[in-house]
Amino acid sequence: MRRIIVRAPVRADLAGGTLDLWPLYLFHPGSRTVNVAISYHAESEVIHTNDGVIEIHLTDQQYKRRYESPSELTADPKAQLIARAVEHFHLSGISIITRTDAPRGSGLGGSSALSITLVRALSEIAGSPVEGEELITLVRDLETRLLGVPAGIQDYYPPVFGGLGSLHLEAGHVRRMTLALPVQELTPHFLLHYTGVAHFSGTNNWEMYKRQIDGDEKVRKGLATIAKTAMAMEKALEALDVETAGAVLQDEWRARKALIDGISTPEIDSAISAAIKAGAWGGKVCGAGGGGCIVFLMPADRKADVIKALSSVPGKVVDAVPVPYGLTVEEPEEGQSSFSFAHGRRGGRSEQTLDQLYVSSGAGDYKPFVFAEAIIAHHDSRSGIRHDVVRSWAAPMSPEDGRVLWHQGIPLDPESLEIRAVPDPRRGFDISLSAETLMQRALQAEESLRQYLCETERLQIFHNPAFGLYSEVNETREDFVTRCLEEANRRLADEAERLESTFRRRIDQLRQRSEREHRDAQDEDEPTEASASDVGFAWGQALYNITSGRPATTATEAPQSVREVDYMENITQIQRAWDREREILREDLHSKARSIEETIVAPSPKNIEIARYLILWAPDLQKK
Repeated sequence: MRRIIVRAPVRADLAGGTLDLWPLYLFHPGSRTVNVAISYHAESEVIHTNDGVIEIHLTDQQYKRRYESPSELTADPKAQLIARAVEHFHLSGISIITRTDAPRGSGLGGSSALSITLVRALSEIAGSPVEGEELITLVRDLETRLLGVPAGIQDYYPPVFGGLGSLHLEAGHVRRMTLALPVQELTPHFLLHYTGVAHFSGTNNWEMYKRQIDGDEKVRKGLATIAKTAMAMEKALEALDVETAGAVLQDEWRARKALIDGISTPEIDSAISAAIKAGAWGGKVCGAGGGGCIVFLMPADRKADVIKALSSVPGKVVDAVPVPYGLTVEEPEEGQSSFSFAHGRRGGRSEQTLDQLYVSSGAGDYKPFVFAEAIIAHHDSRSGIRHDVVRSWAAPMSPEDGRVLWHQGIPLDPESLEIRAVPDPRRGFDISLSAETLMQRALQAEESLRQYLCETERLQIFHNPAFGLYSEVNETREDFVTRCLEEANRRLADEAERLESTFRRRIDQLRQRSEREHRDAQDEDEPTEASASDVGFAWGQALYNITSGRPATTATEAPQSVREVDYMENITQIQRAWDREREILREDLHSKARSIEETIVAPSPKNIEIARYLILWAPDLQKK
């Protein structure tokens, strides 16, 4: 039984969206899109079971089904993309599990990233792995068939290649260009805010598509402006000028917002206004607009102010950062993982040396520190948690033996320091060890850093075993309990329908028995106190009362005969039983909703990516 797991990041688009729809970019020569992979992920796990059955588990939708044949899978409207991909590779006897941690309708290309992982995993199981541009082309065509409208292509590149890049949309082909600004240098200026309102990208994109084709002058000029801003964004990021990129981001949003009605919403407007007032350079909605996430660029020293300002508007800031890597393919049974990071791990040094930089501010002699920046991925297959964080800090090196004291490390933003490539000749070096020994100790400490992170970077999540629910990243216990209570009430409503059906049958049986007794009495020529129509009317009225939450009978509906009195007493007993069972069910479900367990998710060493690692000389970072 073979098992393949493919995982890929989603993207935040910075400029040029919508132009990636063919043939829009042909009308605007020089068109390009600029986007960056971020630390929200999509994942597909495919297991080859060889039993002829197809199983799917869409964890985000809590949807799980078993199909006896591919045709049965094709008939399920909730599994259309999976059905098309399975059909393409002629597969059966497989189990498919999908997960995403980006908010639904976030505008971050989560569905496209998930499609990339699904198709890549199925191709691996089929024995014909599809890679790179070929993978992107295949997924684009499958999604277009499903959506019924043209699909853009920018959403597929960050999941495959990762990092910060631009797509040059040229006649005949698309050319991807990696931009010069390292993603770790973009991170301090980057922020995502989720408006809380989901969007559907096909609607706005299709409207703009039709208007461009129909010759709408307003849309044509707007898209031409967006094409120019994308060029300006690429130029700024190539020049490592994040401030100019932030201003271009705001220009792009003005042009996009003016294209058609519905791209902006009150939630989007209030968030962008609050962030700009707090010091952000610019912000724009991700994707086609109408809801979802907003990406902001800002000075690093104003980020806290922007986060505070956004706390006063609808939605929430999300903990996602730019990442340098693309999709990964893992085959756990063989004990091997094949990683296809687009940029690979950090480069620029041999295995025996580290870069060395010098802090020019402060007083005193230089002391050695190791500066490290790590991307830490928290994975938990049970809960579906896929969460990445970036940590940057410096740890002192012992002057006696050169050990790196990770437990004494402090968070450090290198941009807050005056750092030089050469030492200040007026300063001495407070170290008795040789340069070779110091370098060796620093190199040896990289693995101990991973172990330290495994022990300290713990993510707490909450679990409700009864409902099979897990908390989201950064969701408080109180918020999780509230969500579980909402699930309890939903289940209560479903069970109430079942109870109502049961008790309707009991009342029906009671009515039929009463009518039968009435007929028997007529056959025996006994005088009757109530006609069958009277009993039928009383039955209908009692049933209406019960299903409306009222008592079975009221003063104005008092029974008029002994037979009717007996009939109504029986109905009242049924109602009491109904209310009692419903209350027992409510108490049981609410009790289960409040039964919460705590779980700690710790990263494994293979899920820690060391993005930067160097020796940093400084007078005394501990006092900063």
